[in-house]
Amino acid sequence: MADFFINKLPTFSILHNHNIKGMEEKLLEGSLKIPIGVLIPALYSDLSGKAMKNIIHILKSIDFVKRIYICLDQANREEYKRALKISEPLKEKAVVIWNDSPKVREVIREIEKELVVGIRGKGNAVWTGLGYVIAKGEISALAFHDADILTYDKEFLIRLLFPIVHLRFQFSKGYYVRYGARFYGRVTRLFYFPFIRTLKDIFGYSDYLDYMGDFRYPLSGEFAIFVSQARMIQFPCDWGIEVGILGEIYRNITVNRICQVEITSRYDHKHQPVGGSSEKGLYKMASDIARTIFTLMSSNGIIISRDAFHAIRHAYLKNAREFVRYYESYVSMYDGIEYNLHNELKTVDIFAQSIDDAISCFYDDPKGSPMIPDWKRVESAVGDVFEKLIAAVENPL
Repeated sequence: MADFFINKLPTFSILHNHNIKGMEEKLLEGSLKIPIGVLIPALYSDLSGKAMKNIIHILKSIDFVKRIYICLDQANREEYKRALKISEPLKEKAVVIWNDSPKVREVIREIEKELVVGIRGKGNAVWTGLGYVIAKGEISALAFHDADILTYDKEFLIRLLFPIVHLRFQFSKGYYVRYGARFYGRVTRLFYFPFIRTLKDIFGYSDYLDYMGDFRYPLSGEFAIFVSQARMIQFPCDWGIEVGILGEIYRNITVNRICQVEITSRYDHKHQPVGGSSEKGLYKMASDIARTIFTLMSSNGIIISRDAFHAIRHAYLKNAREFVRYYESYVSMYDGIEYNLHNELKTVDIFAQSIDDAISCFYDDPKGSPMIPDWKRVESAVGDVFEKLIAAVENPL
């Protein structure tokens, strides 16, 4: 994907003659002044899987990373003990944050006396881990990525962190292309891109929508940021976490200090089922994302009338079907990639239903997706929260 295309966001694609060794040396030098950490949210099924075994193997040999924070979510006591064994190759670099520890849950309940923390989910797990990172104060730059990446390597992390540590951007968002025997990334390809185009068609120019539409893989879980910035970010607690974070970054950081970087030429991880209701699968993911975007639009001064909502579904279907035709043409240029037109169009229809659900939820509660308060506010509300969180994480049993 090597090119020099820039629209709104500074964009760094992979060039075939790039000096990855030189980048690593500069990261290592920079890490002496800017300590680096990696935060990985994981269910036990992810942590014990093949992908995480390779991720740990790669991370244990990376000298520029000082700490690796594994946020273990929805795990029982025995799974936590096994997680400690799994992370042993990382030695003193690794910290396993057991979100279901009775002591950690007690700290969360104390926070909930003052603030609404929201439902359990990926956003909640990342937020808890970030609280511990901030409390410890060991690192200055933090990379986030998932635990199920099958194509993970050292270059992946070097490219993600280099703009933050060496170029001093404030936020670095990873992007890539997802394909194997067929095209993946259905929520991004068939929902997000045509959905954003639809909103632009209906609402006209908006700096916010222009920004949200400029990310090449907006739903990636890979990004890097300074901890000082991360402490001021609110998190959606559901599947809207990625777009919610992009909205918070837009609120807190000027766009010319935000960048996106191609971190790998091909990315693969576990694949979610589409699902058929707002409670599971890609259906729920798309619905949560749409609801989060409606909320962010409102917070950026975009008035969404009922007439606009009536037009969104139909305009989305038109745009999404045009995208399907594009992908069908794309596949015809290459051998060995399967493409099922009927399944793609069925998925588009399901995503249209998810938009209906998001609209209904937004009508019922215009405040939108629940946002977990940023840690700066939590510290103000519960003065000794960081001391208690450190104690709970480091002595969870």
